[in-house]
Amino acid sequence: MTAPNDWLAALERDGDAVAAIAAERLDLDVPSCPGWTVRDLIVHLGAVHRWAATFLELGPDAQAMFAPVEDDAPADAAVLGWYRDRLDGLLTELRRHGADEPARAFTGRATAGFWMRRQAHETAVHRWDAENSWSAAEPVESRLAGDGVEEWAEVFAGRFLARGPGLPDGLVGRTVHLHGTDRDDAEWTLKFARDSVAVERGHAKGDAALRGTTSDLYLALWRRVPLADLETFGDATVAPALLDAVQVT
Repeated sequence: MTAPNDWLAALERDGDAVAAIAAERLDLDVPSCPGWTVRDLIVHLGAVHRWAATFLELGPDAQAMFAPVEDDAPADAAVLGWYRDRLDGLLTELRRHGADEPARAFTGRATAGFWMRRQAHETAVHRWDAENSWSAAEPVESRLAGDGVEEWAEVFAGRFLARGPGLPDGLVGRTVHLHGTDRDDAEWTLKFARDSVAVERGHAKGDAALRGTTSDLYLALWRRVPLADLETFGDATVAPALLDAVQVT
């Protein structure tokens, strides 16, 4: 189980890595985010940090829903300082709140802990995206990645399916077991319903099983690491079909 302090530490660690990107790398293309440069990725991430902080500032009864704003970002290397300001502002705002404190989110009623977790994962994946533009990226820390497997199912996959048209008939009820090779407790089973995905910890038999590092399992769900890079057992058609149907990116 990942604790709120772990989310905050991960956010700070991965955010620091983004803020420290060398200015000469800002124009590199980001292969895992087609159409983006590293600068575009930094602008997106800084805008999302400010977006999250604004939700918390407005409080749990805020009615307005709004999108991240990117149009104030500098065009040159000053974007790195711009990003640092937004990262620091988010961390300051998050630390003002207890994890169980009520908050508003794009999902509706939530807690401040929702934002701690969401921003830790947003930053981990995009830190990986950025580093992958110029070298083999450092993996996502194992326990954070395991928590991210659960967040993917709990927050995003079901939300995507519920927005319609839902999972195709032939995939309803299918299961995928994930087995992380870097920890004894890194095992999960994803159970796909028409408009939801349930996640259960522990060893089980699925229609298919994917085996790899916890970071690679997590990044595969976010379509960063190809399924071909993981060991596959059982029905080899199930996992690709499910990820094609649940286009969470």
